[in-house]
Amino acid sequence: MITELFGPLRGIDARVKLAWLLATFVAGVVYTSIPSLLVVLATIAAVAIFGRVFIPVVVKLKGLWLIVIVIGLIFSLTVGGETWFYLIPTWVPWIGGSLAVSREGTILGIISVLRMFVFVLPVLLMVATTSNSDMLRAFMFLRMPMEFALMIVLALNFVPLYIDEMGRIADAQRARAHSLMDKGALGKMRGMIPIFVPLTLNAVDRADTIGKVLEIRGFSRRRFSIEFDTPSTASWLFLAFCGLLLAVALASALLKQDLILNGLHSLAASLGL
Repeated sequence: MITELFGPLRGIDARVKLAWLLATFVAGVVYTSIPSLLVVLATIAAVAIFGRVFIPVVVKLKGLWLIVIVIGLIFSLTVGGETWFYLIPTWVPWIGGSLAVSREGTILGIISVLRMFVFVLPVLLMVATTSNSDMLRAFMFLRMPMEFALMIVLALNFVPLYIDEMGRIADAQRARAHSLMDKGALGKMRGMIPIFVPLTLNAVDRADTIGKVLEIRGFSRRRFSIEFDTPSTASWLFLAFCGLLLAVALASALLKQDLILNGLHSLAASLGL
């Protein structure tokens, strides 16, 4: 699990970080082109670099690479369209020219993978740079009952934990000579079962343990104040950045135009590219 890290992002108001999560989520839903999603990912990476947590977050993403590869291959092999290449070359006897990878499926797989990172990375960054009490107060500031706020905070903390645990389970299954990448889309999905079954069982056991611990400590009888310190200048600047990203995404949705892609085309034209 990613522990709380100190740095510039540690001093950003938790409510502003929630606004950033909303802005990146909306941007990830609105944009469907690879360049636009790469720009959104670049802004997320810039925030991580500014907060000096880029390397720890990237290291914790290793458990996602297996899912990323499987999703990309499933789209590439199952979505019809113009054949780009074959996973088994045509010169291979008898089985050559099978498992065709379509151009459309590859593009759709890349878009899905980029969207996954757009949704996951901000959550990891927020968990890594925000204490649980601050996140709890931020959700309660939105007039959310404490019980629901606690469930969301625990769920957010479990995201990096399960990503890390997924990588360990995959390594353990490989050590047992289990093939995680069988042939065909169904084979690849079957290969994920030995990972998700123990992961789900561990999640249920961990949730039951946490529930008992909270009950023993009398958490339901505690009352949290939702008072915050005065937002810093960095918080106001970060909030302005979130507002700009959200405004561009909403304008793109309302105008039914990819404003980021149009801006990239205009920039390329002005540079003569």
